[in-house]
Amino acid sequence: MVILLVFGMGAMTLTVKLAEQEHQRLGIIAVAMRIGNQSDVVRMLINEKFESLQAEKTLVERRGGHPQHLLNGAPNLSERSSRKSALSEKLSAKAARRAL
Repeated sequence: MVILLVFGMGAMTLTVKLAEQEHQRLGIIAVAMRIGNQSDVVRMLINEKFESLQAEKTLVERRGGHPQHLLNGAPNLSERSSRKSALSEKLSAKAARRAL
């Protein structure tokens, strides 16, 4: 059995050796799902498996991880003293620029 898989603009031919029973099962799946041919069944099963693997990832993992520029930037502003000193520094710098 030869299956044609399409990736983006190109195509890749994938040869899969199936036992007679597996070949029959694939045909039964195609008929039951009202899918035209066995290649489409294989494509659909690959997509379903890929989506289920993606569903196991968190939103952050699917989006490529935490933004490092935010994690490495400002100090921990969750504490009041840190926020107060950061705001004080910004206001002092702004006042110094205005005084020039």
